[in-house]
Amino acid sequence: MKIIKLDAIDSTNSYLKKLLNKESLDDLTVVVSKHQTKGRGRNGNLWLNKPSLNLAFSIYKRFSDFEIDKKFMLNVISSISVYETLKKYNLLDLTIKWPNDIMTADKKISGILIENNIRGNRIKHSVIGIGININQSEFKNLPNATSIFIETGKLNSVEKIAKELQEALEKNFNLFKINESELIKNYNSLLYKKNETSNFSLDDMSKFQGKIIKVGIDGEITIRVSNKQLSKYSESEIKLII
Repeated sequence: MKIIKLDAIDSTNSYLKKLLNKESLDDLTVVVSKHQTKGRGRNGNLWLNKPSLNLAFSIYKRFSDFEIDKKFMLNVISSISVYETLKKYNLLDLTIKWPNDIMTADKKISGILIENNIRGNRIKHSVIGIGININQSEFKNLPNATSIFIETGKLNSVEKIAKELQEALEKNFNLFKINESELIKNYNSLLYKKNETSNFSLDDMSKFQGKIIKVGIDGEITIRVSNKQLSKYSESEIKLII
């Protein structure tokens, strides 16, 4: 496994994709940067971080036969890998917020951005960007953000956590080859707000209450609404309100 270390870059995902345009890369090549000036989250959101305090991490994963219908498994593999890495750091109430945010004590500590190269009905390769808040002590205008330092009072090695995350990702990609059902089972066991009454908003801005029951291999979330009816939603249709 190869790790490319940078002092500063606009985006580790963008850097990896530019490398792919110039040369062939080893499977599971990782790029980490001490500072990321234009880090991106899902839905075009910016991932803001202070230099040298947090982990900006991207990994390249090549596939020989990955059906696009199973693309949500990339969220499963990535979020479980981050969860397993952070579990070593004594964080309370660590969970996975669908589809792939990592929460501790109702605050976000990590986010994931997955970008796929698709040909036909197959994913040829993916670049998976992961941000983890490690040693930052405050997040102005981000009341739902936290870090390992804020939660535990301890500083940690960003480089060590990057290595642990790389190893967790390799382990879970290998598990995917032999037992994807175990991965989705593990993912569902770690779901944030599972079986709790929560507030949701739909894409038409209407709101309702319900309980998260499970997430399927296709990425759709099943919610039991107040009248006991079960309804399924895709990521673009619904949002959990924290």
